[in-house]
Amino acid sequence: MRSRSRLLLAAAALACAASAHGAAEQVRNELASRLRQQVPDVAPPDYALGAAAIDTELRAKMQENAAASAALVESGKTLWSRKFRNGRALASCFPNGGRRVAATYPLYDPRLKRVVTLEMAVNQCRKANGEPLYDMTDAQTMGAVMAYLRSLADGQKVAVRMTAAAEDRFEEGRRLYFTRLGQRNFACASCHVQAAGRRYGEQVLSPAIGQATHWPLVRGGRAVTLQARIRECLELMGAAPFPAGADELNHLELFLTYLSNGLTLRANAWRPG
Repeated sequence: MRSRSRLLLAAAALACAASAHGAAEQVRNELASRLRQQVPDVAPPDYALGAAAIDTELRAKMQENAAASAALVESGKTLWSRKFRNGRALASCFPNGGRRVAATYPLYDPRLKRVVTLEMAVNQCRKANGEPLYDMTDAQTMGAVMAYLRSLADGQKVAVRMTAAAEDRFEEGRRLYFTRLGQRNFACASCHVQAAGRRYGEQVLSPAIGQATHWPLVRGGRAVTLQARIRECLELMGAAPFPAGADELNHLELFLTYLSNGLTLRANAWRPG
């Protein structure tokens, strides 16, 4: 009887996981279908380029400035390999010294019962080794480390895992993305779903799918992470940005990254200053 109960519980858990994955996948498929109609000239794999998938002038400038991230990545590599006081380093906290791991973040940590971003994982490593945490907003430390760590996964396919426990966080990210906020009464989706592919002033509005693939951006020689850009957008909307590393931002990042599953990571994309 006890064995049968365990089997039933295991089957129920698998069903919940499948349901969660199915709900997230349905959202992704619906958005993909909409984008195919709105930007029919863009091949879905090119969503990984962000706005450059649509703006050919920006794409050409990106190619011209492909080496702009070299110094930033080198700085991040130095921080990544720098020895802690106990003789360990950031590289010791990640499988394969950090190679390819960026493609799997953010992820839901069942022990913490939270979505953990790559930045959080770096700070967890520093804390576990008795080192001070990096400021999430500091481009010279956390930004540079992100530039290097994500470069170790450049060319990998985004592979964020959706579980039953993560489903609520995905849904919260989706809700926030579609909620109108601030004095201008905009939502993230106002620009990147409803108006994807159109121009806003000088800029082409990138589609929601693909927005998580090319971070950090390199702008004026500095690394701009996805969450930093979301906070900038909230300010443009006339809304108070969520604090760096807040659960709301983590859930938005999970939502956007799952939408980009299967796309190729293109770390450290150049953008004009």
